[in-house]
Amino acid sequence: MKASELCPICGEGHSTVQLAQVEQEYKGQLCEVAMHLRVCDHCTSEFVGAAESKLNKRAMMAFRKRVDNLLPGNQITELRAQLGITQAQAARLFGGGPVAFSKYENDDVAQSEAMDNLLRVIRRSSEAFWVLVDEKGMRDELSARKLVAF
Repeated sequence: MKASELCPICGEGHSTVQLAQVEQEYKGQLCEVAMHLRVCDHCTSEFVGAAESKLNKRAMMAFRKRVDNLLPGNQITELRAQLGITQAQAARLFGGGPVAFSKYENDDVAQSEAMDNLLRVIRRSSEAFWVLVDEKGMRDELSARKLVAF
């Protein structure tokens, strides 16, 4: 995302990214969410481009995960790093599809409640992790790496 771009509305000014705190509601919960927008220095138009839209979608998804009491993306990333597994390995081990963990970790989508429960159990029990590894036939692939204590 470029810091300053020619305004697509007036074609004369340059737009820059700004953050605005916008009150959002989800399931009766209100929260100020930082939303990205572009503002033209000539015509003062405010608009959202593709890059800003993606960031805003992620901010809203993070808010919804908080309300739904689901692990946020950064905690899923931390857990996967503790386990020493890639996103692809996590998808094969836990399910959810080949790019599911990228989407969960970036707050592009919310994981199901069942997936969230599984991740919470694994976070608390290395024994449960290894049982699942054995069930999925991934012991040889994962046994060589070092497990960080959790």
